[in-house]
Amino acid sequence: MEIRSSEVDDSAEQALCRMQFSRYTCPTCNVPYCGLACFRSEAHSQCSEAFYRKEIEVGIKTESSKTAEERHKMLELLKRIEEEGKEEEALLQDSDADEDGEDLARRMEGIDISSASTSDLLKILKKEERDKFFMAVKDPSSELAQQLLASAELEQTRQKPWWEATSVGHTELKDFDGVQYGPKPELMEVPPNMIKPNLRGPSLLYNICALLMAYAHTTRHLSMSPLSSTTNDYADRMEARRLIAHAAPFLVDRKSKVLHEGLSDAVITLWSRFDSGTVDAKIIILLLRDVAHVVRPRKVIVSERPLSGPERARSFTTEHPSATALMALSDTAFLFRSPIDTDGSPSPPAVALQQNHVTMKLTFYAAHLLSTPPFSLHQLADEIIIYSKNVERDMDTSRGGRFERLTK
Repeated sequence: MEIRSSEVDDSAEQALCRMQFSRYTCPTCNVPYCGLACFRSEAHSQCSEAFYRKEIEVGIKTESSKTAEERHKMLELLKRIEEEGKEEEALLQDSDADEDGEDLARRMEGIDISSASTSDLLKILKKEERDKFFMAVKDPSSELAQQLLASAELEQTRQKPWWEATSVGHTELKDFDGVQYGPKPELMEVPPNMIKPNLRGPSLLYNICALLMAYAHTTRHLSMSPLSSTTNDYADRMEARRLIAHAAPFLVDRKSKVLHEGLSDAVITLWSRFDSGTVDAKIIILLLRDVAHVVRPRKVIVSERPLSGPERARSFTTEHPSATALMALSDTAFLFRSPIDTDGSPSPPAVALQQNHVTMKLTFYAAHLLSTPPFSLHQLADEIIIYSKNVERDMDTSRGGRFERLTK
Protein backbone atom coordinates (compact mmCIF):
# COMPACT_ATOMS: atom_id res chain seq x y z
CA MET A 1 0.00 0.00 0.00
CA GLU A 2 1.34 3.44 -0.91
CA ILE A 3 0.74 6.89 0.48
CA ARG A 4 -0.45 8.76 -2.59
CA SER A 5 -0.56 12.47 -3.22
CA SER A 6 -3.98 14.04 -3.05
CA GLU A 7 -5.57 15.11 -6.29
CA VAL A 8 -7.97 17.46 -4.52
CA ASP A 9 -7.76 21.22 -4.93
CA ASP A 10 -4.72 22.60 -2.99
CA SER A 11 -6.87 25.39 -1.66
CA ALA A 12 -9.02 22.92 0.28
CA GLU A 13 -8.42 22.97 4.01
CA GLN A 14 -7.37 19.56 5.33
CA ALA A 15 -9.42 17.85 8.03
CA LEU A 16 -6.92 16.89 10.78
CA CYS A 17 -4.90 19.83 12.12
CA ARG A 18 -6.74 22.58 10.20
CA MET A 19 -3.60 24.71 10.21
CA GLN A 20 -2.28 24.24 6.64
CA PHE A 21 -3.59 23.25 3.20
CA SER A 22 -3.83 19.53 2.47
CA ARG A 23 -1.36 17.90 0.11
CA TYR A 24 -2.20 14.22 0.65
CA THR A 25 -5.14 11.88 1.23
CA CYS A 26 -5.08 8.92 3.60
CA PRO A 27 -5.33 5.70 1.50
CA THR A 28 -7.44 4.05 4.22
CA CYS A 29 -10.02 6.61 5.31
CA ASN A 30 -9.58 9.27 2.56
CA VAL A 31 -9.09 12.06 5.11
CA PRO A 32 -6.92 14.89 3.69
CA TYR A 33 -3.75 15.83 5.61
CA CYS A 34 -0.75 18.18 5.15
CA GLY A 35 2.27 16.10 6.17
CA LEU A 36 3.70 13.27 8.21
CA ALA A 37 3.12 14.96 11.59
CA CYS A 38 -0.53 15.48 10.67
CA PHE A 39 -0.87 11.88 9.37
CA ARG A 40 0.59 10.53 12.63
CA SER A 41 -1.43 12.86 14.90
CA GLU A 42 -3.52 11.50 17.77
CA ALA A 43 -6.74 12.28 15.89
CA HIS A 44 -5.62 9.92 13.11
CA SER A 45 -3.77 7.38 15.27
CA GLN A 46 -6.25 4.52 14.71
CA CYS A 47 -5.66 4.65 10.97
CA SER A 48 -1.95 5.57 10.90
CA GLU A 49 -0.91 2.93 13.44
CA ALA A 50 -2.84 0.28 11.52
CA PHE A 51 -1.13 1.38 8.31
CA TYR A 52 2.39 1.06 9.74
CA ARG A 53 1.56 -2.25 11.43
CA LYS A 54 0.19 -3.68 8.19
CA GLU A 55 3.16 -2.50 6.16
CA ILE A 56 5.59 -4.13 8.59
CA GLU A 57 3.62 -7.39 8.57
CA VAL A 58 3.57 -7.44 4.78
CA GLY A 59 7.28 -6.73 4.73
CA ILE A 60 8.01 -9.61 7.08
CA LYS A 61 5.82 -12.09 5.18
CA THR A 62 7.32 -11.27 1.80
CA GLU A 63 10.89 -10.77 3.02
CA SER A 64 11.95 -14.14 1.67
CA SER A 65 10.92 -13.12 -1.85
CA LYS A 66 12.56 -9.69 -1.77
CA THR A 67 16.01 -9.07 -3.06
CA ALA A 68 18.67 -7.45 -0.91
CA GLU A 69 18.28 -4.27 -2.94
CA GLU A 70 14.53 -4.09 -2.26
CA ARG A 71 15.05 -4.63 1.47
CA HIS A 72 17.65 -1.87 1.46
CA LYS A 73 15.21 0.52 -0.25
CA MET A 74 12.55 -0.27 2.34
CA LEU A 75 14.95 0.45 5.20
CA GLU A 76 15.98 3.74 3.59
CA LEU A 77 12.33 4.72 3.18
CA LEU A 78 11.51 3.99 6.82
CA LYS A 79 14.62 5.84 7.94
CA ARG A 80 13.69 8.87 5.84
CA ILE A 81 10.14 8.89 7.23
CA GLU A 82 11.53 8.82 10.78
CA GLU A 83 13.99 11.64 10.08
CA GLU A 84 11.29 13.80 8.49
CA GLY A 85 9.15 13.31 11.57
CA LYS A 86 11.99 14.41 13.86
CA GLU A 87 12.67 17.45 11.67
CA GLU A 88 9.04 18.55 11.86
CA GLU A 89 9.03 18.17 15.66
CA ALA A 90 12.27 20.15 15.90
CA LEU A 91 10.82 22.92 13.75
CA LEU A 92 7.81 23.17 16.05
CA GLN A 93 10.08 23.38 19.11
CA ASP A 94 12.32 25.98 17.45
CA SER A 95 9.24 28.00 16.59
CA ASP A 96 8.20 28.07 20.27
CA ALA A 97 11.74 29.04 21.32
CA ASP A 98 11.87 31.80 18.70
CA GLU A 99 8.58 33.19 20.00
CA ASP A 100 9.97 33.24 23.56
CA GLY A 101 13.14 34.96 22.35
CA GLU A 102 11.19 37.55 20.38
CA ASP A 103 8.97 38.20 23.42
CA LEU A 104 12.04 38.80 25.62
CA ALA A 105 13.57 41.04 22.94
CA ARG A 106 10.40 43.16 22.91
CA ARG A 107 10.54 43.49 26.70
CA MET A 108 14.20 44.53 26.51
CA GLU A 109 13.53 47.34 24.03
CA GLY A 110 14.68 50.71 25.36
CA ILE A 111 16.73 49.13 28.18
CA ASP A 112 20.45 49.96 28.35
CA ILE A 113 21.85 46.72 29.77
CA SER A 114 25.24 48.29 30.52
CA SER A 115 23.72 50.87 32.91
CA ALA A 116 20.54 49.13 34.13
CA SER A 117 20.53 47.93 37.73
CA THR A 118 19.99 44.32 38.68
CA SER A 119 16.52 45.10 40.06
CA ASP A 120 15.50 46.78 36.78
CA LEU A 121 16.61 43.76 34.75
CA LEU A 122 14.83 41.34 37.07
CA LYS A 123 11.58 43.28 36.66
CA ILE A 124 11.70 42.57 32.91
CA LEU A 125 11.74 38.81 33.44
CA LYS A 126 8.61 36.75 33.89
CA LYS A 127 8.10 34.91 37.18
CA GLU A 128 9.22 31.56 35.76
CA GLU A 129 12.30 33.23 34.23
CA ARG A 130 13.20 34.88 37.55
CA ASP A 131 12.70 31.58 39.42
CA LYS A 132 14.97 29.81 36.94
CA PHE A 133 17.62 32.51 37.29
CA PHE A 134 17.54 32.48 41.10
CA MET A 135 17.82 28.68 41.11
CA ALA A 136 21.06 29.06 39.16
CA VAL A 137 22.30 31.77 41.54
CA LYS A 138 21.53 29.68 44.62
CA ASP A 139 23.39 26.63 43.28
CA PRO A 140 26.51 27.72 41.32
CA SER A 141 27.40 24.06 40.76
CA SER A 142 24.14 23.30 38.92
CA GLU A 143 24.12 22.54 35.20
CA LEU A 144 22.23 25.76 34.42
CA ALA A 145 24.65 27.91 36.41
CA GLN A 146 27.62 26.28 34.70
CA GLN A 147 26.05 26.99 31.31
CA LEU A 148 25.55 30.64 32.22
CA LEU A 149 29.16 30.94 33.37
CA ALA A 150 30.68 28.90 30.55
CA SER A 151 31.53 31.72 28.13
CA ALA A 152 35.20 32.63 27.78
CA GLU A 153 34.39 36.31 28.29
CA LEU A 154 32.77 35.67 31.67
CA GLU A 155 35.62 33.41 32.74
CA GLN A 156 38.10 36.21 32.04
CA THR A 157 36.19 38.74 34.14
CA ARG A 158 35.28 36.51 37.09
CA GLN A 159 37.34 37.21 40.20
CA LYS A 160 37.47 35.26 43.41
CA PRO A 161 37.59 37.24 46.68
CA TRP A 162 41.01 38.71 47.36
CA TRP A 163 41.04 37.37 50.94
CA GLU A 164 41.09 33.77 49.64
CA ALA A 165 44.43 34.27 47.85
CA THR A 166 47.46 32.77 49.58
CA SER A 167 49.88 35.53 48.55
CA VAL A 168 50.46 38.55 50.78
CA GLY A 169 51.09 40.81 47.79
CA HIS A 170 48.80 43.26 46.03
CA THR A 171 48.95 41.72 42.54
CA GLU A 172 46.38 39.51 40.86
CA LEU A 173 46.85 35.75 41.18
CA LYS A 174 45.34 32.79 39.35
CA ASP A 175 44.49 29.37 40.74
CA PHE A 176 45.00 26.04 39.01
CA ASP A 177 41.68 26.43 37.18
CA GLY A 178 42.76 29.76 35.73
CA VAL A 179 40.26 31.78 37.79
CA GLN A 180 41.92 34.90 39.10
CA TYR A 181 41.85 36.38 42.57
CA GLY A 182 41.46 40.11 42.92
CA PRO A 183 44.43 42.09 44.24
CA LYS A 184 44.38 43.05 47.89
CA PRO A 185 42.96 46.55 48.48
CA GLU A 186 45.15 49.44 49.53
CA LEU A 187 44.82 50.50 53.15
CA MET A 188 43.15 53.75 54.13
CA GLU A 189 44.82 56.07 56.61
CA VAL A 190 43.58 55.85 60.18
CA PRO A 191 44.66 58.76 62.43
CA PRO A 192 46.82 57.34 65.24
CA ASN A 193 44.99 59.44 67.85
CA MET A 194 41.78 57.52 67.06
CA ILE A 195 43.37 54.16 67.87
CA LYS A 196 42.85 53.86 71.61
CA PRO A 197 41.19 51.34 73.93
CA ASN A 198 37.41 51.56 74.13
CA LEU A 199 36.97 51.30 77.89
CA ARG A 200 33.47 52.70 78.34
CA GLY A 201 31.80 52.99 74.95
CA PRO A 202 29.63 50.28 73.36
CA SER A 203 31.25 47.62 71.22
CA LEU A 204 30.82 48.10 67.48
CA LEU A 205 32.15 44.66 66.57
CA TYR A 206 28.76 43.21 65.59
CA ASN A 207 28.02 46.24 63.42
CA ILE A 208 31.38 45.61 61.76
CA CYS A 209 30.44 41.93 61.30
CA ALA A 210 27.18 42.92 59.59
CA LEU A 211 29.05 45.33 57.34
CA LEU A 212 31.67 42.71 56.46
CA MET A 213 28.92 40.20 55.61
CA ALA A 214 27.35 42.75 53.25
CA TYR A 215 30.80 43.38 51.76
CA ALA A 216 31.53 39.66 51.28
CA HIS A 217 28.09 39.06 49.73
CA THR A 218 28.56 41.93 47.26
CA THR A 219 32.04 40.72 46.30
CA ARG A 220 30.82 37.19 45.61
CA HIS A 221 27.51 38.26 44.04
CA LEU A 222 29.25 40.48 41.48
CA SER A 223 32.44 38.33 41.15
CA MET A 224 34.30 41.63 41.51
CA SER A 225 37.35 42.00 43.73
CA PRO A 226 38.24 44.47 45.07
CA LEU A 227 35.02 46.43 44.72
CA SER A 228 36.63 49.86 44.49
CA SER A 229 39.07 48.99 41.69
CA THR A 230 38.98 51.58 38.90
CA THR A 231 39.22 48.72 36.38
CA ASN A 232 35.63 47.79 37.27
CA ASP A 233 32.81 49.32 35.26
CA TYR A 234 31.27 52.41 36.81
CA ALA A 235 27.83 50.77 36.71
CA ASP A 236 29.21 47.73 38.58
CA ARG A 237 30.77 49.92 41.26
CA MET A 238 27.49 51.75 41.70
CA GLU A 239 25.64 48.44 41.94
CA ALA A 240 28.12 47.38 44.64
CA ARG A 241 27.35 50.57 46.56
CA ARG A 242 23.62 49.93 46.22
CA LEU A 243 23.90 46.36 47.50
CA ILE A 244 25.96 47.34 50.55
CA ALA A 245 23.81 50.39 51.34
CA HIS A 246 20.63 48.31 51.08
CA ALA A 247 21.94 45.45 53.24
CA ALA A 248 23.60 47.70 55.86
CA PRO A 249 21.63 50.99 55.83
CA PHE A 250 23.18 52.08 59.14
CA LEU A 251 26.36 52.77 57.18
CA VAL A 252 24.88 55.42 54.85
CA ASP A 253 22.24 56.90 57.16
CA ARG A 254 23.71 59.96 58.91
CA LYS A 255 21.25 59.72 61.80
CA SER A 256 21.34 55.94 62.26
CA LYS A 257 21.59 54.73 65.84
CA VAL A 258 21.54 51.02 64.99
CA LEU A 259 23.72 49.04 67.37
CA HIS A 260 23.77 45.26 66.99
CA GLU A 261 24.24 43.80 70.45
CA GLY A 262 24.86 40.22 69.33
CA LEU A 263 25.83 38.13 66.34
CA SER A 264 22.37 36.61 65.91
CA ASP A 265 20.80 40.08 65.82
CA ALA A 266 23.28 41.21 63.16
CA VAL A 267 22.89 38.12 60.96
CA ILE A 268 19.09 37.91 61.05
CA THR A 269 18.68 41.64 60.37
CA LEU A 270 21.13 41.52 57.49
CA TRP A 271 19.60 38.36 56.01
CA SER A 272 16.17 39.97 55.93
CA ARG A 273 17.52 42.90 53.92
CA PHE A 274 19.20 40.99 51.09
CA ASP A 275 17.44 41.19 47.73
CA SER A 276 14.61 38.64 47.67
CA GLY A 277 15.58 35.20 46.40
CA THR A 278 19.32 35.85 46.23
CA VAL A 279 20.49 34.44 49.58
CA ASP A 280 19.69 31.11 51.24
CA ALA A 281 21.13 29.33 54.27
CA LYS A 282 24.07 27.90 52.30
CA ILE A 283 25.17 31.37 51.25
CA ILE A 284 24.75 32.72 54.79
CA ILE A 285 27.07 29.96 56.03
CA LEU A 286 29.64 30.88 53.38
CA LEU A 287 29.45 34.58 54.26
CA LEU A 288 29.83 33.84 57.97
CA ARG A 289 32.99 31.87 57.28
CA ASP A 290 34.26 34.71 55.09
CA VAL A 291 33.79 37.15 57.97
CA ALA A 292 35.43 34.78 60.47
CA HIS A 293 38.46 34.54 58.17
CA VAL A 294 38.65 38.30 57.67
CA VAL A 295 38.33 39.32 61.36
CA ARG A 296 40.66 36.64 62.72
CA PRO A 297 43.96 38.39 63.53
CA ARG A 298 47.06 37.43 61.58
CA LYS A 299 50.40 36.60 63.06
CA VAL A 300 52.39 39.79 63.59
CA ILE A 301 55.13 40.44 61.02
CA VAL A 302 58.08 42.25 62.57
CA SER A 303 59.76 44.86 60.37
CA GLU A 304 63.43 44.18 59.64
CA ARG A 305 64.44 47.85 59.72
CA PRO A 306 63.50 50.82 61.93
CA LEU A 307 60.84 53.11 60.52
CA SER A 308 59.85 56.67 61.31
CA GLY A 309 57.28 59.30 60.37
CA PRO A 310 54.56 58.50 57.79
CA GLU A 311 56.33 55.29 56.79
CA ARG A 312 56.05 54.07 60.37
CA ALA A 313 52.32 54.87 60.45
CA ARG A 314 51.72 52.96 57.19
CA SER A 315 53.75 50.03 58.46
CA PHE A 316 51.65 49.96 61.64
CA THR A 317 48.45 49.33 59.70
CA THR A 318 50.02 47.06 57.06
CA GLU A 319 51.62 44.79 59.65
CA HIS A 320 48.80 45.02 62.18
CA PRO A 321 47.17 41.68 63.11
CA SER A 322 43.82 43.07 61.89
CA ALA A 323 45.17 44.23 58.53
CA THR A 324 42.87 41.84 56.61
CA ALA A 325 39.72 43.30 58.16
CA LEU A 326 41.16 46.78 57.67
CA MET A 327 41.58 46.03 53.95
CA ALA A 328 37.90 45.13 53.67
CA LEU A 329 36.84 48.35 55.41
CA SER A 330 39.30 50.31 53.26
CA ASP A 331 37.90 48.83 50.04
CA THR A 332 34.41 49.82 51.19
CA ALA A 333 35.60 53.33 52.04
CA PHE A 334 37.23 53.79 48.62
CA LEU A 335 34.02 52.52 47.00
CA PHE A 336 32.00 55.22 48.82
CA ARG A 337 34.65 57.95 48.53
CA SER A 338 32.61 60.16 46.15
CA PRO A 339 29.62 62.05 47.62
CA ILE A 340 26.36 60.14 47.99
CA ASP A 341 22.84 60.97 49.08
CA THR A 342 21.52 59.83 52.44
CA ASP A 343 19.67 56.96 50.77
CA GLY A 344 22.90 55.57 49.31
CA SER A 345 22.15 56.57 45.71
CA PRO A 346 25.29 57.23 43.62
CA SER A 347 26.52 60.56 42.36
CA PRO A 348 27.62 61.20 38.76
CA PRO A 349 31.16 60.04 37.95
CA ALA A 350 32.31 63.60 37.22
CA VAL A 351 32.08 64.61 40.89
CA ALA A 352 35.49 65.04 42.49
CA LEU A 353 36.50 62.41 45.05
CA GLN A 354 36.36 63.56 48.67
CA GLN A 355 35.61 62.36 52.18
CA ASN A 356 31.99 62.09 53.29
CA HIS A 357 30.00 60.87 56.28
CA VAL A 358 30.19 57.25 55.08
CA THR A 359 33.99 57.16 54.76
CA MET A 360 34.33 58.96 58.11
CA LYS A 361 32.10 56.33 59.73
CA LEU A 362 34.22 53.58 58.14
CA THR A 363 37.38 55.26 59.47
CA PHE A 364 35.81 55.22 62.94
CA TYR A 365 34.98 51.51 62.56
CA ALA A 366 38.56 50.85 61.43
CA ALA A 367 39.96 52.64 64.49
CA HIS A 368 37.62 50.64 66.75
CA LEU A 369 38.82 47.42 65.12
CA LEU A 370 42.50 48.35 65.44
CA SER A 371 41.92 49.19 69.11
CA THR A 372 40.40 45.78 69.89
CA PRO A 373 42.84 43.27 71.46
CA PRO A 374 43.71 40.32 69.17
CA PHE A 375 42.42 37.75 71.68
CA SER A 376 38.97 39.40 71.58
CA LEU A 377 38.94 39.16 67.78
CA HIS A 378 39.98 35.50 67.97
CA GLN A 379 37.01 34.91 70.26
CA LEU A 380 34.75 36.76 67.82
CA ALA A 381 35.99 34.64 64.90
CA ASP A 382 35.36 31.46 66.91
CA GLU A 383 31.86 32.68 67.79
CA ILE A 384 31.11 33.27 64.10
CA ILE A 385 32.30 29.77 63.14
CA ILE A 386 30.15 28.19 65.87
CA TYR A 387 27.15 30.21 64.70
CA SER A 388 27.69 29.08 61.09
CA LYS A 389 27.74 25.45 62.25
CA ASN A 390 24.45 26.00 64.08
CA VAL A 391 22.89 27.42 60.91
CA GLU A 392 24.20 24.42 58.97
CA ARG A 393 22.82 22.00 61.54
CA ASP A 394 19.40 23.65 61.50
CA MET A 395 19.44 23.68 57.69
CA ASP A 396 20.09 19.93 57.63
CA THR A 397 17.29 19.18 60.09
CA SER A 398 14.59 21.61 58.97
CA ARG A 399 15.64 23.01 55.57
CA GLY A 400 16.79 26.33 56.92
CA GLY A 401 15.71 26.12 60.54
CA ARG A 402 14.60 29.02 62.69
CA PHE A 403 17.02 31.45 61.03
CA GLU A 404 15.30 31.21 57.66
CA ARG A 405 11.83 31.40 59.18
CA LEU A 406 12.67 34.55 61.11
CA THR A 407 13.57 36.36 57.90
CA LYS A 408 10.17 35.73 56.29
